[in-house]
Amino acid sequence: MKFIYTALFACISCIAFSQERSICPDVEGATNHPLLEKYKNSCIVAYTESKFNAVTFPISKITSKDGALKEITEEGKVINLIYGIENTERATVLEVQRNYEQALKNGNFEILYSAFGKKEISGYYKIQNAYETFGEVDVIKEYQYLKSKSYFRFSMSPHNSNVNTDDAYFVAKGKREGKIYTIALFIHYNRTSWEGLKDNIFVLAQIVEQEDMETGQVSAASIEEKIKNEGKEVFHNILFDFGSDNLSQDSYTIVETLSEYLKSNPSQKYYIVGHTDNVGSLATNQTLSEKRAKAVLHALTNKYAVPLSQLSAHGVGQLSPLAINTTEEGRALNRRVEIVLK
Repeated sequence: MKFIYTALFACISCIAFSQERSICPDVEGATNHPLLEKYKNSCIVAYTESKFNAVTFPISKITSKDGALKEITEEGKVINLIYGIENTERATVLEVQRNYEQALKNGNFEILYSAFGKKEISGYYKIQNAYETFGEVDVIKEYQYLKSKSYFRFSMSPHNSNVNTDDAYFVAKGKREGKIYTIALFIHYNRTSWEGLKDNIFVLAQIVEQEDMETGQVSAASIEEKIKNEGKEVFHNILFDFGSDNLSQDSYTIVETLSEYLKSNPSQKYYIVGHTDNVGSLATNQTLSEKRAKAVLHALTNKYAVPLSQLSAHGVGQLSPLAINTTEEGRALNRRVEIVLK
């Protein structure tokens, strides 16, 4: 009887160990990105995001420990995630790469750079050494959500038995519903002997999301989508003369689009909220932001016949920044008008 209990305990332990080492399901807290459809038999094993950061992407071969000769640096909301593909169907890295590239091309994204094979990506160098966000262990283990932190952080690590065709990399850029996205995928075939990781493919994705500053990208539908999902919409392209509440002529196109959305939702009420950067005093910026919110409200109600009962205007000055104010890019993000659902 004792032997039976011992064997049963050992069996249960094996099951628990096996479940811990399984790729699926998604790690708790992770969110799949709408631009990246999951590959067959895959789950998210690591995930993190930041509201505003800068990411540098190589867009040519890495030729030294310092990186590639051609790079692009993008700022905005940054999402990092790692998909693990339980490779029961023996997919190749090239197959995964081409599938993701084609899906993005079908969505009108441009492939800025594409490399298949370690020799084409980084030659004698490791991509992780030049760009640590692409699989460097100390970076991955700091992800906000990570399945079995002592284990899956090794999913992107190179192994002595890896061959040239075990790696692929590409960068794509495109627009979707008022946002500009830059997406980089590093794809790695894992040849480790560790149970649960061996022969699986891991896809590390970095996504930078920016507001589209072009007025033509805003639509009533995109505003409705943002309000539905986030309770507000942010307008960086409703612009004013410097230090003034005078709307620029180009801004009226956006305000008109906003009016279309508001009139299609007559039962809803909203705040119009003005924001500034930190140039000038707190009191001055508070007053200016409120005047700018009122200018938008005035245009909506007087020029485009939105009912005044739907809206109220408020200003918060520099008190709610989206980014740091020490760079021009950051200050540009902080100068904005928001519509917030009451």
